[in-house]
Amino acid sequence: MLRVGADEGGTSLKPVSLRDKGLHEEDLREWIIKSPQEILGEDYLLIGREVTVKHIGDAIDLLAIDRDGNIVAIELKRGALKPEVDFQGLKYAAYISHWDYSKLRDQFDKFKTTSWGSGIYDEELTFTEALDEFCNEDYTLNQDQRIVFVGESVRERLDIVLRWLSDRSIDITVIEFQLLEDDDRLYLDAEQTIPTPEHTISDVSPDTSEEPWKEDGRSWHLNERSNDQTADLLERVAAALEELEFLDGPGWGQKHYVSFVQGRKRRIAIRTKRTLFHVDVYDVDPTSVDIEQVSEQLGIPIEAISAEEDLRNSGRSGVRITCKPEYEANLDAFESTFRGIFGEEDE
Repeated sequence: MLRVGADEGGTSLKPVSLRDKGLHEEDLREWIIKSPQEILGEDYLLIGREVTVKHIGDAIDLLAIDRDGNIVAIELKRGALKPEVDFQGLKYAAYISHWDYSKLRDQFDKFKTTSWGSGIYDEELTFTEALDEFCNEDYTLNQDQRIVFVGESVRERLDIVLRWLSDRSIDITVIEFQLLEDDDRLYLDAEQTIPTPEHTISDVSPDTSEEPWKEDGRSWHLNERSNDQTADLLERVAAALEELEFLDGPGWGQKHYVSFVQGRKRRIAIRTKRTLFHVDVYDVDPTSVDIEQVSEQLGIPIEAISAEEDLRNSGRSGVRITCKPEYEANLDAFESTFRGIFGEEDE
């Protein structure tokens, strides 16, 4: 890296190590907490620092969630990443793969009370609110686990192992960084080396056709995600739910579902598939829903309806109603039935 200015020539920045400057892993960790995207190349929802995992003798340097809801274990090293960290990272991923919503919520709440967490999150922010604000709309919590290694370099033997794991769909990322000095100022230059970035600048195209649901979501769900019979039923169900004045929708612009929101919170997601779709209703007390009554009113088999405390592993309670063209559902009853599910009086 070269510092340039109005004077003739330029000034080379001198590479130094953390050790040279009397800095430690703790300093690197603090920089990442403050600026995760700038160093790691991706933004994360941080939920823990030095997280102790049961049955493992050491702690995860940083624990986070990505925008798809996957759990990310971030391991930091001052100096070179050495061969033992591969097994260390795999242990972390294996153990946290079993963490459910309540475990992750407790971890978030614990982190929020620390000096680091309180500097990031408001005291009143709940875990569910944090997820809804940060994650993509179609996220699934802890569906997969990721490992991120951060170090000044990677030993050759470890590099071979990590690239082999990455090539076999183990979600491993390696960030190598270099500390640079310019008189009394320090700069951090970070680069992802594993996996090798797939696209270069010359590969980038302004064509947005790879995300057609953003251009014409209605056509995407009716013509691409559904067959003719399912599309007809979907359109009529969406029109019936549109009559619920306390919800805004339908929103067709998501890849996998059609949404209805209340304020900023998604309350209904119609998850489209070729021959059926699921109507997921969130934040409804499952004990308050009479499944038999809903089945009778809608003309949908009782086995196609469920009330769950943790709908789709989202940490939110709700009801799932599966709709198929062959069910010959009573579409005239959808509005009133859903008012009942929401606890709203029928007009």
